[in-house]
Amino acid sequence: MTGKAVRSYVAGSNIVPGTRRWLSTSRHDLAKPGVTIKTREHSPGNLIATITVSNPAKLNIVNTSLLAQLVDACRELSSDAQLRAVVLTGGPTAAGKQPSFIGGADIAEMHHLSTSEEARDFIEGVHSACKAIRDIPVPVIARVHGFCLGAGLEIMAACDLRVATRSSSFGMPEVKVGIPSVVEAALLPGLIGMGRTRRLLYLAETIDAATAEDWGLIERLVADEPSLDEAVRDWADVVAAMGPLAIRSQKRLIKRWENGTVDEGIHAGVDAFAEAYADGGLEPKLFMGRFVDRKR
Repeated sequence: MTGKAVRSYVAGSNIVPGTRRWLSTSRHDLAKPGVTIKTREHSPGNLIATITVSNPAKLNIVNTSLLAQLVDACRELSSDAQLRAVVLTGGPTAAGKQPSFIGGADIAEMHHLSTSEEARDFIEGVHSACKAIRDIPVPVIARVHGFCLGAGLEIMAACDLRVATRSSSFGMPEVKVGIPSVVEAALLPGLIGMGRTRRLLYLAETIDAATAEDWGLIERLVADEPSLDEAVRDWADVVAAMGPLAIRSQKRLIKRWENGTVDEGIHAGVDAFAEAYADGGLEPKLFMGRFVDRKR
């Protein structure tokens, strides 16, 4: 594993789709709102990408522009055949601001919405960003430090795996500002159950990270940011070492399991297993061969 940072770019509306503007990702680069991607080579031909959502002066809240950039970044990565895993995180916040993964959607922008059509366009932007994350063909790991609220929690829920620091906090405060929690909030019952979903949404509670882990909202809890980076890197490296076709097939299957019946999921699994041998079983034979030929 080289761990070498090999490329990075900023996604944004000023970039023609399919092109990249390369840069080094320093703290200065993240001083303005934007979505940044950096990739590193896990091993030859196998890349791990990190998507950073940055709005440092406003706790990394997302607005229409940032949501569109996030969609562009996810679609760009999804087309990369060398991609093996993705980490999604929030950027550093401004001096004097508390850490934040994504502090929610921009209330000032929502306050100016005045018609159903405008409201629909805005919330479709949140959904499009979450869907783009879910459509990335490899596992996406949420790296959570600080506030994870509203649309930020929905974006986190759209990821496949979630790791958070002990100081992080989680909530769905929409009803406090006169709107319901919607779109990918629909993923929450599958993560934490309907009763706890009602508790989060009806009471607009903010829960701590230990509670979030106990509920199943996050999969792993760590002490601090250095431990967070280590945990996320470990998981991403493990995923990147798996059979690349197998891990993509597994993600497709899990989405089928989420959206279909048990019988449909079982039959989809039979098809997926058979498809693994459509080329004579090149990947299974390679990876199984390492097991069969191991020293005992």
